[in-house]
This record gives sequence, C-alpha cells and structure tokens, in this order.
Amino acid sequence: MARAGKHIVETSFHVRYAETDKMGVVHHSAYLTWFEEGRSAYIRAQGWSYAEIEKSGYHLAAAQLQATYKRAARYDQVVTVKTWVEEARSRSVRFGCDIVEGRDGSLLFSAELNLICLNTAGAVARIPAAWSAWLRI
Repeated sequence: MARAGKHIVETSFHVRYAETDKMGVVHHSAYLTWFEEGRSAYIRAQGWSYAEIEKSGYHLAAAQLQATYKRAARYDQVVTVKTWVEEARSRSVRFGCDIVEGRDGSLLFSAELNLICLNTAGAVARIPAAWSAWLRI
C-alpha cells in the first residue's frame, strides 16, 4: 500500500473491454500498462512529461519490477492508480504503485519499478539536476 508521507498522484478510469478476457476479467499485462500511465501522470503532475525527458537526451529504462496481484479487476469497473516516488538516487528512481478499486479502495495490485537513467548512447547516466524537484531528491 502507498506509504505515508509520499507525494501520491492518482488517476482513475473505467476498465476497457479490450483489457479483459472472455469472462470480463482484466488480463495481467493491463496492470503494468496502468502502472505506466500512473508514472506518466505523476511526471505530468510535476510539470514535466516523459517526452520532455527524452528530448533532454535521457531515458528511464526498466531495471527491476516487483509486482503482486491481489484481486482481479473486471470490465467497466472503476480503478484508481496511485503512483509515487519510493526512492530516487543519483542514477535511478524507484516508483511505487497501488491499483485500487475506485469505489471502495480495496487493493487489486501493487508494484515497485526501479528505473535506470540512460543517456542517448545507452550508457548509465546521473539523473539531471533539473529533475530533482519532481523526484523530491
């Protein structure tokens, strides 16, 4: 669950039909797409965008993912993606995410993703100082 004291950005939406199987249950891969949307929303809420990060000559590459599926989401259910920065270091940032049922807040999925900062040549690079405000480092 989201940690107390963390800056959390929330994004809510209805589960789309294309994200489900024949029984209306969300496919496991959709949760990771929702986590990605949550990270993008978090960055946008800080006045940036991932497109701006790339234009500045950097990329954030996935290095490690830990995910726990608690309960299935279903077609047309409202879900809320809660995203925060768990930890930021000189060359990496770890995002946390809880996906909860949008009406009662029960936990459906939780994850942490460690991203490494790379320059355009693909080499590990220091996170630019301009990012420190939205990363809270």
